[in-house]
Amino acid sequence: MNTLANSGIASAVTSNLSLPVAAWDVVSFLQNAMSYAKVVGGALISLLGLIVIIVAAVFIVKKFFGSGGQQEKSWVMIVVMLIIGGALMTGGIVLLTTIAEGGQTTIEELGGGGFILLQGALGLAS
Repeated sequence: MNTLANSGIASAVTSNLSLPVAAWDVVSFLQNAMSYAKVVGGALISLLGLIVIIVAAVFIVKKFFGSGGQQEKSWVMIVVMLIIGGALMTGGIVLLTTIAEGGQTTIEELGGGGFILLQGALGLAS
């Protein structure tokens, strides 16, 4: 009885561990390449955000403890660097994809006559 249960479990485990059939068509290759590029690109964008935050931190330290002889960065630039670096580090590829989709929607609305309809509704058309 015990060997029957073990053989059933063993066959279930070996059937679940079998390798998936690899698709060698161009569409699957491009889909896999796109998903890999999103992962790598997201990691690189997050790394870039981290670098921007580190540079901003260095500017803050130089501003407080540096000598006044060299040209200092403005507080506005340092704050903008912290905001952009934080957004890139936490948002990564998702943030940039969302911004790009918003731009695509705007371009499609402008190209589809949505802007002309808006002008007519507001009485701006001549």
